[in-house]
Amino acid sequence: MYAAFDPENLELTGLLIETFEQHIGKTYGELLAELEGYEEMNYRFIRGLSQLLERRTVIETDAAVDPSLARETIFEACGGMALSPAERKEALQKAAKNLSISVGELEKALWADLEENQVVKSFLPLSPTELIRQYNISLTQTLLFRAIDLDIWTKGDFQKLLWKILRSGLMYSLEDAEETKGESYTGKEESHGMPESKYEEKYEKKPEELSAVHLHLDGPASLFRISERYGNSFAKTFSVLLMSKGWRLRASILHKGYQGKRILEFTLDDSEEAFKLTPEAALYPEILSPELQIKEEKGEYKAGIEEIDAEEAAYDSTLEQMFGSLSLGSWKIKREPTILKAGKHAFVPDFSLQRNGIKVYLEIVGFWTPEYLEKKIRKLKQVKEPVILLIDRKLKCSEKDFPSQEVIFFDRKIPANKVMQILRKYEEKKLSEDRSRLEEMDFPLSGELISLEEIAAGKGVLPEALKKVVEDRLVKAVEPEKSGKSEEAGELEKYQDYLLLENYLIHRQLLERINLELGKPGAVETYADAVKVFESFGLDRSLYYPVLEQLGYRVIWTGLSEENARVRKAGD
Repeated sequence: MYAAFDPENLELTGLLIETFEQHIGKTYGELLAELEGYEEMNYRFIRGLSQLLERRTVIETDAAVDPSLARETIFEACGGMALSPAERKEALQKAAKNLSISVGELEKALWADLEENQVVKSFLPLSPTELIRQYNISLTQTLLFRAIDLDIWTKGDFQKLLWKILRSGLMYSLEDAEETKGESYTGKEESHGMPESKYEEKYEKKPEELSAVHLHLDGPASLFRISERYGNSFAKTFSVLLMSKGWRLRASILHKGYQGKRILEFTLDDSEEAFKLTPEAALYPEILSPELQIKEEKGEYKAGIEEIDAEEAAYDSTLEQMFGSLSLGSWKIKREPTILKAGKHAFVPDFSLQRNGIKVYLEIVGFWTPEYLEKKIRKLKQVKEPVILLIDRKLKCSEKDFPSQEVIFFDRKIPANKVMQILRKYEEKKLSEDRSRLEEMDFPLSGELISLEEIAAGKGVLPEALKKVVEDRLVKAVEPEKSGKSEEAGELEKYQDYLLLENYLIHRQLLERINLELGKPGAVETYADAVKVFESFGLDRSLYYPVLEQLGYRVIWTGLSEENARVRKAGD
């Protein structure tokens, strides 16, 4: 039963908050003793509120020296046992001297690490209304920890909720929920005679365009063995759901009673008053810490959002963190929830890998049950986009279960080389497709220094593909008989004025001017001198060596310094 925002509860929560504040600097035992007195009023309610407040309390050992060291020193000083008050006093004085502290400090330190002797160092206050709200949220999360499954329908911004689910590695499925007059959300989506074109169009929507979604999550109680980490992550999704609007949920809860196990249904929606402030609650304004007060004055603080934003910067899964830190050459790893169409369902991979217009998705299979794995396999078969699956060998499944997907099995460490092997296949395919496109395409050549990478980026093709096409055209421009057609040979004449060096087309006139500068008597003795010439012409550093070789120069290194490297004309 949820706690109401009535005057009696508000007064009681205010008293508890005040008690924690008053015990700053006192022992934890003194705080517990006073709380025990309150528990006689309403044991379950007071104990639940106290646990929430303790999470906002810093309790530390306060002693001049480490208590375990103090006890060890005393033991050595008295030879293991003090049989009289005099021997005890002598041992204390001897030990205190060895530790360079007073006898009083030593006696205080002896048992300072016991829970009741630890000291309340600080407490982060909050308002009575927010404490009751957090209590009600905690009740719901405790209930959800025993959930077999959970269905959520929401009209609001579900991106943060989806992001939390993805980061936590929870087992889920996502559907577009069609709204009807009779019911806010239908849950499952079927075509029901809808024209195929309209049905296809429905699932081409971007995430932000979906009016309502249905999320189904496998609960902690559905696992072979309830995982505390999975259960905690699962329960925490509820606090994120409260930030959205137009939501409702239904959960199947595993209840163990004296009659045995039963499955109970739990339903809730955004009309529940237990999570909303009432007129009575408005009399108790929110209490912010000094740091948050400064942020509020600057307009930077938003209640409830800050914790989620901080979490987004971190990885919840060690495997995700491991993959996110990999180096995959020029491939960029992006961690964002992208909704892919999977028949009448949706699939959201963990990562997208992008390079020059190529996009490949990657999913790390974490928590699972046979039923969940079967659903995931069924959905993946309907995803048209390329998806790489990273699967831990302990999941006891094989590549035969994923016939249409790229699968990598691993033991503890993610093999980056195997990921790159798959990505190279997509690069080769893209390279072939881009070459075919570029061979039918004409692009203007202007200026003395042309970056092929800039042209490739503008046309959405791989730089390697553009470079191959340019190389072919340069050969045909120099040897017109290879072009075949006279009109084609005419179009290629402009290439005769350029040379291809690295990823640049450089005009012969520019090369000639650079050659004249390099050849001036005494102008270029070292490689450092040559660099200055190249910089004056605006050359990219990748061109320095190729230009020197093209103009017949060689570099003689006598160390790592450019000042000591000599530049000589070949043959000198």
